[in-house]
Amino acid sequence: MDALLVRNTLKMFTAVFLTAAIALWFERIEFVWYPLMAVVIVVDDNDDHTVKAATARVMGTVIGGLVTFVVHTILSGWMGVLVSILLMIPVLRLFGWQSGLSTAATLSVMFLMIPRYEALDWDYVFNRGLDTVVGCLLALGVGLLFWPRNSYRELQSLDQQLLADLQGQLEHYQAWLDGQHERPTPLNTAPLTGNLMRMTDLVERERRGPRQKRLRSSRWQQRLRLWQIVQFHWIAWERLIEGLPPLDIAQATPLQQSIAGLHRQLQGGAQATPRREPQRWQQLAQSQRLPLLQLLALEEETRPLHASLGSLARRPC
Repeated sequence: MDALLVRNTLKMFTAVFLTAAIALWFERIEFVWYPLMAVVIVVDDNDDHTVKAATARVMGTVIGGLVTFVVHTILSGWMGVLVSILLMIPVLRLFGWQSGLSTAATLSVMFLMIPRYEALDWDYVFNRGLDTVVGCLLALGVGLLFWPRNSYRELQSLDQQLLADLQGQLEHYQAWLDGQHERPTPLNTAPLTGNLMRMTDLVERERRGPRQKRLRSSRWQQRLRLWQIVQFHWIAWERLIEGLPPLDIAQATPLQQSIAGLHRQLQGGAQATPRREPQRWQQLAQSQRLPLLQLLALEEETRPLHASLGSLARRPC
């Protein structure tokens, strides 16, 4: 079972259980489904909430209750709900609480569930708004205290996984050079691309959040760009090797040195980017009847890959 699905399920269950327990313990919460509805709304996307967004949810509840009360002193029914929502949008935008619009609009609709919604008063608005705030705070508290999302730990895990995949593949190429195995098949690009996309999402989320200074100091944005370069050149590099005709690897000195150099770079050995030596690749093409353009393209892909792998290995996060 997906670990993220289990985590979200446990988080939802815990938040709902605690909210219902508090609602039943404190008998002043008359309608349990108000805080429970707030829990469902907040937990749904709580992973990406910052403190500012959570505050906007709670303030959306307060604004929703106040606007709904004022409007329902003049209008009633669904017309009152429509006008309430139309008024909430500029008010929430004015205070910068746009993310609380869904909570405010839901609260306005829920006021229709009471037997005589046109008889709303300040006491009812305050109590029902407080009930909803209880649900919001419990949902946020459960997510932050019991299952906090550590983006930097996940970034490090994905980074190490990518490095391990490339290291393992280069070891297979090294065994091929030593005559121990056949030519390796290229890495499956799906996990590589999936992990890189996840890293991109995490970096982008942290860049927009309150920990953006830490993101800049840890240089994850620069490391992500390095990984994007590596992905592009690695896929092209492996496809070029895969497309080579059968060859005597023991006599393919430029190719041996190219693969061995990448292996040493990923192990942390600081080496300068290899110079262009088209004559050596031309000799290899002539001696083993290999396509020269393909070998020259392989050399061109090796140079940026060599430099990027060295930077990744020398600057671990």
